[in-house]
Amino acid sequence: MKKLLLLFLLMCCSYELYATDLSGKYISQSGELMFRFTADSLYIDIAQSQRNISAFKLVRNLEDKKATSFNAFESYMENGRETYREVFIRVTKLKNKKYLLEYFGKDKDRDYNSNERYTIKQIEE
Repeated sequence: MKKLLLLFLLMCCSYELYATDLSGKYISQSGELMFRFTADSLYIDIAQSQRNISAFKLVRNLEDKKATSFNAFESYMENGRETYREVFIRVTKLKNKKYLLEYFGKDKDRDYNSNERYTIKQIEE
């Protein structure tokens, strides 16, 4: 039983080594959007003006050595009332320190679901 418990703990620790660390600032391939990952949030800004577009509370859903997915929650004002929405965000590691960010869900300023994809690269500070 002790060996089984030790094996389980070792597997949990090694699993964390494969985790994708997404903290920091990333810019989209087009240079229009900036994505800021903090401990549990994602902020999307216009890169040139630093104007905030969206802010999501992230709940890590699934993680492996190539991709991390999140249930993302955003609150915003609609018709004078605070409204909430949930979307799905998946970040997949590509080559050369680039990532593919995919967004699935209903957009707050549209009446339909959208699926958007961005190739992002970390900004060195």
